[in-house]
Amino acid sequence: MQDSYRELFLSESQEYLVNISNCLVKLEENPSDKNSINEIFRCVHTLKGMSATMGFDKLSHLAHEMEDLLDELRNQRRKMTTATVDVLFQGVDLLEQLFEEIKANKESVIDIEPVIKDIKRFLSAAPEEEVPAQPQPGRPSKTAPSLTDEEMRRINEFRKRFANVFIVSVTLVKDCAMKEARAFLIITSLNRMGEVVVSHPDVAALKEGSFDLDFDLVLATNEQQQVLQQELNTLSDVERITVSAVDAEPDAGSGAPQVPGQAGQPKASAVASPAYIKKIQNMRIPVERLDKIMNLMGELAIAKIRLLQIVQSYKIESLEEVGFGLDRLISALQDEVMQTRLLPVAYVLDAFPRVVRDVARKQSKDVELSISGGDIELDRIVLDEISDPLLHLVRNAVDHGIEKPEVRVKAKKPPKGKLFINVSRQKGQICIEVGDDGKGIDVDAVKRVALERGIISEADAAAIDEKKILDLITMPGFSTAQTITDISGRGVGLDVVKSKIEYLGGRVDFETRVNEGSKFILTLPLTLAIIKAMLVSVKHEIYAIPLVNIRETIKIDIRDVKVLQSFEVVKVRDEIIPIIRLDKELAIASRPGDKEESRDRISLVICEFGKKALGLAVSQVLGEQDIAVKPLGSLIKRTKGIAGATILGDGKVALILDIMSLK
Repeated sequence: MQDSYRELFLSESQEYLVNISNCLVKLEENPSDKNSINEIFRCVHTLKGMSATMGFDKLSHLAHEMEDLLDELRNQRRKMTTATVDVLFQGVDLLEQLFEEIKANKESVIDIEPVIKDIKRFLSAAPEEEVPAQPQPGRPSKTAPSLTDEEMRRINEFRKRFANVFIVSVTLVKDCAMKEARAFLIITSLNRMGEVVVSHPDVAALKEGSFDLDFDLVLATNEQQQVLQQELNTLSDVERITVSAVDAEPDAGSGAPQVPGQAGQPKASAVASPAYIKKIQNMRIPVERLDKIMNLMGELAIAKIRLLQIVQSYKIESLEEVGFGLDRLISALQDEVMQTRLLPVAYVLDAFPRVVRDVARKQSKDVELSISGGDIELDRIVLDEISDPLLHLVRNAVDHGIEKPEVRVKAKKPPKGKLFINVSRQKGQICIEVGDDGKGIDVDAVKRVALERGIISEADAAAIDEKKILDLITMPGFSTAQTITDISGRGVGLDVVKSKIEYLGGRVDFETRVNEGSKFILTLPLTLAIIKAMLVSVKHEIYAIPLVNIRETIKIDIRDVKVLQSFEVVKVRDEIIPIIRLDKELAIASRPGDKEESRDRISLVICEFGKKALGLAVSQVLGEQDIAVKPLGSLIKRTKGIAGATILGDGKVALILDIMSLK
């Protein structure tokens, strides 16, 4: 089971339990409050469904029994009484304990049958009959014992070594065959979790069996009350075990101390919080607040870079120490903030089986969808933006790609078409593949439509390659569909995919084979916020290259550069790497005062994408730096080789290179 779903389940379930408890309190005050009964029923019903989906059978079973009782109450077939509220509270307490087991990743050992039996007693009783509430573990029916001054002094000594002191009141079952052996086993179990300080009756009497079915033990332990209660509930031959906190040392002259539950007792120790007081494990934060924090983090990163530049220029040792410490802390904070924005791709992909089913039924097709890699995490903004492109690709695959069953059978294919979405991580980038085993893209049909519309000439059509085909089918308004439907035919779809992915700093590639299928490959950055980059200078300009694309930086001898089929290449460790001179590629003209490159040596930044490598010739490698990515304006965002911009520590703007489009 994926941890992300488990955490979401626990977070939402906790809210439902709190809501149920609050409504039960209202019902106890006003039994005719129909809104509260309906709200409790809704929450319990939701909990039942969620638990069954996640595979937590005990939770689902208990919630189902509670739901049956609530259904009787809300339909007024039974009256709401104090005893009914009590048994529902017992159910809520047990649900809480089951959730604690799940939270701790423990195998469930809690017995839910006693509470289920109580609920069934209410359901089987005559409607007008009020069933008295039965004693349950954690709800004592006998008075807790008083402790003497000597016992209290001893207890207070143990408080110095242990966080909590509890009185454990035990009642054995009536038919317990060897009660002295059972008492010894209970003491042994308690000693594994702490130290038994006091026994009523004393240990000797327990060993001899000189007691009825009840006895009390005082335990000093570092365990919390709820954990202790859960462990003890697993013991056999025990009718009831109650765990209650012992008060702190009393004031002088107050007489013998008492435990909670007795009149005139002092306030209970704050160390042992009741089980229903929970530490906050999850919080819901508005997305807008996270975006503001991320923007501030970007500004902080820029300010940090500027500060470090100033620190290094002044060469003050104590200031350098503070500056580098600040650099480390801000980087750690940046990583944590980034984690808060990451979500599994499954948040988008989980809706696609329904999309495929609906579109396939409209087209009278049979399509099977498989999804892999849904647990890979992406920046929330990237995830939001790719939902529409993915939807277009999936709908196009079902509509254009996969044939109808009878057509597939004639082509000697299985009648059921296959559609897949594979998500993978590749060196700081996400690769999403959307493919099918359909008829593929008809290149001749694409050329014919392009010729009819005057998009390409006859000469272009003869020499067009697969990459150019992609450029054609992603043009706005381009469509090969014969008829217009609510799914396709209007030329809207692939152009949206390409423009959106390029806006995010990614790229779209595709592969197709006639009668075998098509595959669209989306390559995306993990985040759009802050990345690590290598700063390089090209003549008088400074550029940033994402560090995830860089394999190494080297200097090569100019004599090692060879020309192969009009391309400059260099051999690095038996690998032939093509070279791109960035000053020529980006049309950067020389200016007076530009730093001249060495005539004998070239600085080379070797980047890689997939299984290919590319060498970028630069004037100088300046070093690594965290940069805050800023989007480009609409006029220049489609410029080849440029993915975005950043602000440097001195306030200057540096462009971020898009290596994928330079290759």
